[in-house]
Formats: sequence, structure tokens, C-alpha cells
Amino acid sequence: MRKQKRILVLLAVITLTIVLAACGNSDENNQNNDAQGSEDNNNNDEIDLGEEELQLGTDDYVSNTVNSYLAKLLLEEIGYNVEVSQTDVGVQYTGLADGTTDVIVGGWLPYTHASYWEEYQDDLEKISTVTEEVVLGLAVPSYMEDINSIEDLKDNTNNIGEQLEWEITGISPGAGEMQLMEDEVMPGYDLNEWSLVESSGAAMSAALGDAINNEEPIVVTLWTPHWTFNEFDIKILDDPKNTFGDPDDILSISRTGFQEDSPAAYQLISQFNITKEDTQDMMLDVQEGMDPEDAAQAYMDDHPDLVEEWMEGLN
Repeated sequence: MRKQKRILVLLAVITLTIVLAACGNSDENNQNNDAQGSEDNNNNDEIDLGEEELQLGTDDYVSNTVNSYLAKLLLEEIGYNVEVSQTDVGVQYTGLADGTTDVIVGGWLPYTHASYWEEYQDDLEKISTVTEEVVLGLAVPSYMEDINSIEDLKDNTNNIGEQLEWEITGISPGAGEMQLMEDEVMPGYDLNEWSLVESSGAAMSAALGDAINNEEPIVVTLWTPHWTFNEFDIKILDDPKNTFGDPDDILSISRTGFQEDSPAAYQLISQFNITKEDTQDMMLDVQEGMDPEDAAQAYMDDHPDLVEEWMEGLN
């Protein structure tokens, strides 16, 4: 009888042990599931897209256009629907100020776009630096050995004025560089006999290429980054009076509220930067016939490490 009781007690203890172990495993599984669920939620929280329809502004200068399409493709990689709106510089800033444009990656500050920033800054936000130390200036082919400074234009060195009929080939009238030419450079050097001819970025580049192919003189408004520095042997004239100002940085700029409305997009744009040389490579692809978006895609394909860096924490 006592033997049977011992056996029953032993069985009861074993049964209780099994039940407690099962409960423990169940609790552990529940904790693991909860932890996994929390981890999944945290991963989802990393990519808070917010408003997914974005308007990305750009002007019609290829240096800004290729970078804008690069930003577009990156934003689309993380889930946004992006439309690129290409306008002149002034409309680009008014679009940011009135909220019809969300962000640009081609703000030239503190000098070239200074007038636009001063007018609309209350409705804008600087995000980050896209490219450091971009330069504006007047440029000539390197074979114009006697013309090395803007002062040579004033002094009519080697009869350069007569050779060019006193014309400097410019770009579109709304460009910040044209404003600087009219307000600072031409009066600063007393270029009273010279006229600044309005055209466009493409027309200026074509005129420069034609002149170089024929080894003729030409003076153009130019800047870095620009594909012509990859293609031709050209030089920027010295500016001893610093009328063009110190080098600009290219900045990303958004409308106010963009960070709150589309936080993942804001984070990606804040991590986006590119060198002048890499921008010029894409520009040259466009000059040789490639669509700007295709040039941007080719650059992404060739630089997966950079893409990973730009999208850190977002994929």
C-alpha cells in the first residue's frame, strides 16, 4: 500500500514538473514573439514615409537637373512617388515658398541665389550641403593665352573687345549668375563697353564648343560643376576684386513642414551629397545624348556603396 502511495506521489511530482516546464516554455515563446513583434514594429518605425506624393523642383541647368533626378530615384527606392518640376530659378523658389514644391537639391548659397533666399527665407528650410565650394566666373578657352583676368577685358588686352564685338555670352536672364554679372561684375570692372548677351545654358555651351572647334575667341559665363571642363581645355578668369564672391555651396532646401510631413524623405535628402567631379560625369553623359534620369540611374548602378550610404537607416 505504502509502495503504491509513493508511486502516486512520484507520478504527481513528475506531472507537475512537466506542466510547469510547458508553462515556462509558453511564456518564453510569448516573450520571444513579443520581442520579435516589437523588433518588427521598430523596423517599420524606421521608415515613416508620411505623405508619399512629392514635388521635387529643379531649374534647367544640367548640373542641378542630373542631381535632382538622382534624388528622385533614391526617394522612389524607399517608396515615394516623385514628380520633378523643371522651371527657372525664380519659380523654383516661389514654388517652395507657397508649398507647391516640397524640396530642391540645387540651392546655390550664400551668393548666387541670395536674392531669392532673402525674399522667401521665412517659408524655407536649409536641409544640408549637397556639394561644397562651387565656383562662378567668366571663362575662356585656354588658347586665349593673353586673357587671364577680368581686368584684361576692361583693358581690351590684345583687342579682345573688337574681336568679340564687345559681347560676353551669358545664360538665361533669371539665373543668379546673370544677376551677379549685372549688379557686381560689370560695374565692378567698369565693363561699360561690353554687353552681356542673354541665351541659355545649352546655347552658351554650344557657342563655347563651336568657338573652340574653330579656335576662335569667346568669353562665357560659366560655373562648376559643368561638363565643359571634362570636354574642353578652358580656364576661369581671375577675379581680383572678388566680384563673383567666395565659392558657393549647393544646398538642399525644403518648404517649411516638409520634415514633419515626409520624415523619411527628409532624412534621405539630409544624407544626400555628391562631388563636383561626379556631377560633371553625369552631365557629360547627358551632353552625349543620355536622358538625365538615365544618366542618374547609370551613376547609381556604378556606385552601390554611395547609394547604401545615402539610404542608411531607410532600407
